[in-house]
Amino acid sequence: MAYIQWSSRFELGIPFIDADHKVLVDLLNRMNDASRSDGDLADIGETLSALVDYTHYHFAREERAQFAAHYPDIREHRVQHAALANQAKDLFETFRKNSSHVEVGDILDFLSDWLMDHILLHDMAIKPYLLANLEAVSAAEGVSYAALLAANSKDATFDWSRLSILIVEDSKPFANVLKAILTNIGVGTVTVALTFEEGLEKLGSLSCDLIFTDWRLGENDGLDFVHQARMRGIVAPVVMLTGYLDESLEAAREGLVISEWLQKPVTSAELMACIARQMVP
Repeated sequence: MAYIQWSSRFELGIPFIDADHKVLVDLLNRMNDASRSDGDLADIGETLSALVDYTHYHFAREERAQFAAHYPDIREHRVQHAALANQAKDLFETFRKNSSHVEVGDILDFLSDWLMDHILLHDMAIKPYLLANLEAVSAAEGVSYAALLAANSKDATFDWSRLSILIVEDSKPFANVLKAILTNIGVGTVTVALTFEEGLEKLGSLSCDLIFTDWRLGENDGLDFVHQARMRGIVAPVVMLTGYLDESLEAAREGLVISEWLQKPVTSAELMACIARQMVP
């Protein structure tokens, strides 16, 4: 059963707000599932990271709409947004530094409480202003997730929709969150392979611009996957994802087997910057 069950009482009847709230609820449910299934802490951290990033995006959209609709309490609402965003960011940074000292249940309780409070109390107050001003809704829908998170100007102007990315990752929760992040950024085609063998099979039928692969693929080694891909003539850049640090990764990068490696959990901005380094001249 879902940690938070979506219901009609959460709906404002404003498409972009309801869609954003559903994404946030889904991320909370995914984090709860990962914590209950004894999954890798990286799965929980990645979901928490995505939730922090998407909260930032959602608040930016709400504030753009409030400004366009001349909402009278926009200043107070912005203060609430800033406080919540900072608290969520602090939770992620604490988890990232020392996940063993963080109670996932406490994080879930805090995030679910403020999300429900935010939706049912504060967001309901802006409902009549937005329903009476469709131009304000359109202004909010024009906020780009990629542009908001871009580390620099070339990230913001890059055409993400033309990219095809393959994710080879044996943790389904991590792979799903990574796919969701890339889709929100605007990547045109995101394909997931959950095993070493499936990844090689996908390479035979897929033309991809970039590959993200886990360092540990069940009983297999991610570097072995990359070597086999290279033997099959695959020249696309490969970024290795790992929850561990090992000198072999840096050696592989220096030997041009992989383009670079990222340590889990990875933020949306870090993913964008990484893709830009590999794809943008």
